[in-house]
Amino acid sequence: MADAKYDQQLQHAAVRWERRKFPLIVACDDWQDPRNVGMAFRLAESFGLAELWLGGSTPQPPNRKLSKTARSTVERVPYRAVPNLVTELRMAKTEGYARVGIEITKQSRPLREIVETTVPQPTVLVLGAESVGIQATVLAELDTCAHIPMYGQNTSLNVATALGIALYAWTEALSM
Repeated sequence: MADAKYDQQLQHAAVRWERRKFPLIVACDDWQDPRNVGMAFRLAESFGLAELWLGGSTPQPPNRKLSKTARSTVERVPYRAVPNLVTELRMAKTEGYARVGIEITKQSRPLREIVETTVPQPTVLVLGAESVGIQATVLAELDTCAHIPMYGQNTSLNVATALGIALYAWTEALSM
């Protein structure tokens, strides 16, 4: 028999989390799949992001697949279309933001190291398109890149999965 304290899932109305906003922006660099963009909205809302940037050709609301995945978070997450991500990243630098890519590169360091050296600076996290990653012109604007250490043979994660891992690491560090 199951332990009584674990036998019933709470209803949504019974769950109360602390509401916070973090000095963190996520930039989607030419994402292709509207379902991944929908997940970005859900993650942005769940982790208290300041804003979501939909760079280049990234799908935008209204979009049926995006909305289905995002549920109602599109209505609660500040977002904007950013046709030229390079220009926006340059502006962010002048405003004191660190610009960090979540990408495996020759100079990338493990996510934990980047979080430890960047928090609590306001940050723009950039994640690239599902099949090609961050564009070279965008990579050139970043201060650094973080990779998520993995221990199997695979070298990549779904972009929304990688975003969830990065946001958890960032907001945990900001919460301490």
